[in-house]
Amino acid sequence: MTERISYLTKHLKVHPKDFSTRRGLVALVNKRRRLLNYLAREDEERYASLVSSLGIRHKAPSKVDNKAEKYGRFPPQKAVKKHLQ
Repeated sequence: MTERISYLTKHLKVHPKDFSTRRGLVALVNKRRRLLNYLAREDEERYASLVSSLGIRHKAPSKVDNKAEKYGRFPPQKAVKKHLQ
């Protein structure tokens, strides 16, 4: 997959107006990102070795335990009106 991504990247440098190829490239990159995110969640050791062997930059998604931790830095929403409860 990474070889195909690099091939399409080189192709797009030569043919910058080839939008169908660009769309396929974006789809491949997103698919690789989703697979790497899954691997990072399941087995961090294999993830780290794979990213280093492929020679790509990928930032694993951060771990969030609960909703309060995720959204705690934002101010609370406005109060819900009584007739809507």
